[in-house]
Amino acid sequence: MSQIDEIKNQIDIVDLVSETVKLRRTGKNYIGFCPFHPNTRTPSFVVFPDSGSWRCFGQCAEGGDIFSFLMKRDNLDFQQALQVLANRAGIKLETFKQEDKTKKEQINNLHQLMQNAIDYYHNNLIHNPIGKPALDYLHKRGLTDETIHNFEMGYAPDSWDALLQHLLSMNAGRQDLIDVGLVSEQRDDKGEIIKDGKIFDRFRNRIMIPIHDSSGNPIGFGARILDPNDVPKFLNSPQTVLFDKGKTLFGLNRAKSSIREKNQAVIVEGYLDVIILHQAGFTNTVSPMGTALSTDQAKLLARQSKNMILALDADAAGDVATIRGIDVIRSAVKNDKEETVESQTLIRQERKLNADIRITRIPEGMDPDEVVLRDPSEWQQILDNAKPVVIFMMETLANGRNLEDGKTKSEIAKQIMPLIREVVDPIERETYRQQLARFLKIDENLLNYISPQKSKKSTQWEIPDRLDFQSKPSLVFDPKEGIYSKEMTILQFLYHFYNTPGAISKIDRNLRKYNLGPLRKEDFEESDLRVIAGCYFDGLNQDDELNTQKYIIENIPDSIRPTFEKIRKPNFKGSINPVDLDIDLTRSVAYLRNEKNIFNQLELQTLYKEQLESGSNPEEYDRLIDQLIHERKNLEKLLKSLDQRLTEEPNGK
Repeated sequence: MSQIDEIKNQIDIVDLVSETVKLRRTGKNYIGFCPFHPNTRTPSFVVFPDSGSWRCFGQCAEGGDIFSFLMKRDNLDFQQALQVLANRAGIKLETFKQEDKTKKEQINNLHQLMQNAIDYYHNNLIHNPIGKPALDYLHKRGLTDETIHNFEMGYAPDSWDALLQHLLSMNAGRQDLIDVGLVSEQRDDKGEIIKDGKIFDRFRNRIMIPIHDSSGNPIGFGARILDPNDVPKFLNSPQTVLFDKGKTLFGLNRAKSSIREKNQAVIVEGYLDVIILHQAGFTNTVSPMGTALSTDQAKLLARQSKNMILALDADAAGDVATIRGIDVIRSAVKNDKEETVESQTLIRQERKLNADIRITRIPEGMDPDEVVLRDPSEWQQILDNAKPVVIFMMETLANGRNLEDGKTKSEIAKQIMPLIREVVDPIERETYRQQLARFLKIDENLLNYISPQKSKKSTQWEIPDRLDFQSKPSLVFDPKEGIYSKEMTILQFLYHFYNTPGAISKIDRNLRKYNLGPLRKEDFEESDLRVIAGCYFDGLNQDDELNTQKYIIENIPDSIRPTFEKIRKPNFKGSINPVDLDIDLTRSVAYLRNEKNIFNQLELQTLYKEQLESGSNPEEYDRLIDQLIHERKNLEKLLKSLDQRLTEEPNGK
């Protein structure tokens, strides 16, 4: 039993409420005038001793347990209410260790160390004569002084210990310098690190480009050579406690608001491409820093916008990277754990997520920065001309091949037709089919003879633990469970599968379509679940931290962590078709609201009869019952429509 449950068992809700509300017994419950809104005619405040809960059926339309009552009455947060009630119950609260508070302070110190390095390099570039060749190079590449300053670009001198000595003079620790990748350790002839050996600057005679995480914290560097004889051309910080290249997008901290505003993300390859494009006003641009886009990087973008343009090199290698990037984006927006997937599934997910993934080609022999410096309108035209995946794949597969050869035509058609079949819009699908026939110079009817290829991979969506799959309509919880368990299960699904901005928009649209309010924290009656739900919705809407789950973990009150752990590590026992998760979760929310509605109607009808028998006017109760009846009709219409949708549409699509 949790301490929250212990406190609830020790404190009588009737005694607590009676301190400020005059209650009178009615059947097995108690009623009174709500203390939270003015009302002297009809008692609309009910206390339910059996469940330890309360509800205002009047203007407030709120309810909860002893914690929520005290929080509302005395304007306390959950932690404060918990302490007050624990003292009242004579229960000593366990102190839950705040997750890695010391570690967080250490990370903040490492961020500051990185900022000190940024300031040192930047000062060398701007104010030190040794940085003049680097500054001249940047000016030659088209960067303005304002851009160089805004991006805090710098210069690492051609020295083995210049940065090292500077940071040591600021009391930096040896291990911290190693941990953030600013220095390298001495190694023996076998390449093994020499314990307590010398350390030296990792970056020497290079232009330094700071890399930040999505919240703007400095985490690493991209370093470009000045001497053409040096290798490699670009040297990144190694993987550290701060920097993971595969989980970072260069420029995202500056681009995310623009990506959301424009509802489009543009992906280019290089650091300077991003910087100069931002300088030219294309501030929705990011880079995977010279490598193929990773799944984690694509997930970061998918949180901001489902509309993406891949603008990579025009040569053959660039096309390969682009195709690889397409599959990774498809995987990320699906929240799939597979990194390589079949291209045809991209179209399916593009439809399911209402995504628009397009590809654009850069003029041969040029980089994006060169294009935009030559003519910003030319770059905009390139973006405007980005092509849908089907067309891009068609042209890419044909590139450099003899389209007069029958086998080549057949091979291309066999690879493109599965993509076309996945396009849901009949006009768009037929247009692609006609374009493919014209492209290959064949009769359209011949394409009908190409058999659909069977997928070699399972398309099942991985779901934690032991969740069974079925195609029939279902709830995400067992309808025989209590309210608390049902609310807990809904929170588990929200936490694990709906953790990006706009993720629950489909559920909210389904509810609004039937004049029902959107999903909100008030759907959760128990105080601990409501606090977690509130943190979840805050996490969805905040801008500073992209990872909603991480936001919840860092902001959840310590006292609720035992409950939260059940959400983090669920044991799913229900059955659900992953394709129809939006529908099933909408149905579950509506089912639970309907269940609560019926309970509230029964209670109000009891109060109505009592008021009538006492000779009082039950007009207010009558109005409230009408509201509940209207809401219930809408809930039942929604539930019926969801069941019909699955019955009428194959696989719920």
